[in-house]
Amino acid sequence: MIQNNKMTHTELIERGAKWLKNSGIGFQRFPLVITELRTFASEIPDIIGFNNACSVVVECKASLSDFKADQKKQHRNFVNKLGQMRCYLCPVGLVRKKDVPEGWGLLYAHDNKITIEVEPPFHSDDGIRWAEYHILYSIARRALAKGFMPKILEG
Repeated sequence: MIQNNKMTHTELIERGAKWLKNSGIGFQRFPLVITELRTFASEIPDIIGFNNACSVVVECKASLSDFKADQKKQHRNFVNKLGQMRCYLCPVGLVRKKDVPEGWGLLYAHDNKITIEVEPPFHSDDGIRWAEYHILYSIARRALAKGFMPKILEG
């Protein structure tokens, strides 16, 4: 049953980013959380989180048609995907557990919390880190161009 199917994509991203940073998956919290960052990487994740051990991508889906369209995206078939863990975040009941693609987890956005419905498996493909370096490099390059790097490196 869908509890709140009126959540927008933007609301899901905001809630998911906050949840990932504060609660995270299992015992993993992700202090570096970035939303919709455009880089030269093969995809633009709605949310990507990093910690010192791993990364997670969260794709937010506010409609079933958006979820189905996501399955057809070309970069979903490449080896160099982002995220050692990958999840979909949607309103409760929008995506059924049985419809979650292999290798992905499922998060439900309730009215006042987010729950893990399908635990995301851990992926250790070498190509994942290669693709993520594009994102991390882009962040560092932007910080350098804006003059933030000296302040960042002060610690």
